[in-house]
Amino acid sequence: MNYYSLYGGAGAMLFVIGVGAYSAIDRASNYEPAKASVYMIDRKCQIVETTTDPLEEKKKSSRTFDGDCKSVGEWDKVRAKRDKTIVGKAVVHVSYTAPQDKASHSSELSFDSKDDEFFDLKAGDEIDVLVSNSDPNKVIAG
Repeated sequence: MNYYSLYGGAGAMLFVIGVGAYSAIDRASNYEPAKASVYMIDRKCQIVETTTDPLEEKKKSSRTFDGDCKSVGEWDKVRAKRDKTIVGKAVVHVSYTAPQDKASHSSELSFDSKDDEFFDLKAGDEIDVLVSNSDPNKVIAG
């Protein structure tokens, strides 16, 4: 039996556990949880629609739509079904009351098309954020 593989695997698991613990401790000591209200979302999309020839099972043609996601006529259908290739970024503008100074602040969060928030968030939604203890204008998704 090769003990080096066993030691390597155990070392890798300990490393992953250590990084996860550090991340949790960092969040707990440097951020405070808060509720934020989404007041605006800027979504930019590139939607690629590909059609295939059912007999040959090869790509027949493709069309690309670029720009603001809402300007794409099929955005609501694409957002619900997620049946087309979508590449994009959403900048979500939020307002919240920072627990550190009890003052109202606004900030931005970024999501890409791999995140569910890219598709699901809309203006008026309330989301969990973590507010930085050192800078109440800085938030991360919570």
